Amino acid sequence: MTEAETARNNAISFEVKKDGLQQRQSGDWQLRLTVAALDMHERITSAPMGTRFACVLVEVNDDETPRDRRGEDRSKWADLGPTRQAGIRCKEPLFWAFLTEELHFDVNDEEAAARAVRSHCEVNSRREFASDSNAAVRWYQLDNAFQAWRARENG
Repeated sequence: MTEAETARNNAISFEVKKDGLQQRQSGDWQLRLTVAALDMHERITSAPMGTRFACVLVEVNDDETPRDRRGEDRSKWADLGPTRQAGIRCKEPLFWAFLTEELHFDVNDEEAAARAVRSHCEVNSRREFASDSNAAVRWYQLDNAFQAWRARENG
């Protein structure tokens, strides 16, 4: 039996509703999901805390069909890579406000934002994101923190 067959044969299928999203200080995300009582599986309730599960989520439409998200902005953003993403973010006044309010950099223009990003990500040039995986991770954590901040600001 292949790994895919083993996974399929042992999968637990149920509907969940996103109930909360929070980024921790470590940069990890905490996603809170609500499961209807009828859908909760005993294998989950009886598993000890800390049990790891592989998870696959598929957004559904009101008619229960899977929502097709291919080609939407999020994947386009990911395809840009950290160097281009950082260049785009540094042009955004809202990102400047985030850098100022949350990271206490004095940012009021694109160049100051670029300096703040380079300082925070510990690079001399944003091009280093392409060759320094640790710097790229720092960029992704920074961008994720910005997106969470923006979501909080928008209510």
